[in-house]
Amino acid sequence: MNSKLVVGFDMDGVILRSDDLYPDSWLERAFKATLRQFNIPASDENARLLYLTNLKENIDQFCEHYGITDPAKLWDKRDENYQREKLRALETGEISLYPDIDALDTLLSRFPMVLVSNSPQHVVDLVIAKFSLQRYFRLWIGRGAAWEDLKSAKPAPDMLEQMKERLEVSRGYYIGDQPEDRQAALAAGLVPIMLSRNNISGDITTLAQLPQLLDEREARLSTG
Repeated sequence: MNSKLVVGFDMDGVILRSDDLYPDSWLERAFKATLRQFNIPASDENARLLYLTNLKENIDQFCEHYGITDPAKLWDKRDENYQREKLRALETGEISLYPDIDALDTLLSRFPMVLVSNSPQHVVDLVIAKFSLQRYFRLWIGRGAAWEDLKSAKPAPDMLEQMKERLEVSRGYYIGDQPEDRQAALAAGLVPIMLSRNNISGDITTLAQLPQLLDEREARLSTG
């Protein structure tokens, strides 16, 4: 195993089929329940504003627009509903693994792998246990659930820096599916690999392509 580098993975949209906002999805239920608790119109547009990266950028404006004097209260309710509905969806099977996770079998003896997610640590722990993902990942890192922890979520590099520090590595790759994954990877000095399952853009369209891509990139480094 090449322990001098690390290969990190986002969770939702990369490992888990879990993060789409569609009618009666767990995510819609969580976000629209939050909106109703604050007497905010439960529209799809407002629900999308409760995505974590949108809140990081716009929560003060959102709260001012709807007369919420304490953004932390909105965040607490949003996260409470998010965790409840996500854990329920894990229990019912609404959330599942992508089948191409088997591609990670070929990487087990070659690179240390880590899961780094904007989901709360408690949820990440349960996902690891439910799907026995400890067979793949050396460690797994989620965000804190408190209001002040929001600033450390991606696209901030904090969790990826923590990953590097805990494994004592200076370089590596991070596989994600969202712009904030790329931004966080670059800020942490990692090489982003973008997974685009809809085949619109990105470096790979399935995890099955990842082993070859890593081989190619490592080969170029060794000969460059």
